[in-house]
Amino acid sequence: MTREQQFRKKQQSVPDLELIETVETKLHKLCETGGKSLTMSVPPMVTDFDMAVCEMIRRFKESKNL
Repeated sequence: MTREQQFRKKQQSVPDLELIETVETKLHKLCETGGKSLTMSVPPMVTDFDMAVCEMIRRFKESKNL
């Protein structure tokens, strides 16, 4: 299994409520700091704002069959 596949599997295993809470918390922090709290890890972490938002979008599209 590639690193990308391992990461996707890890992302998909995050419960919906935990994912929502992560996105809400990070978004609130971004607004408070004027965007200064945005960090991007290399390699990426499931809790990174951009990765969490991407996973939320993927789940939404999947649920709507888009």
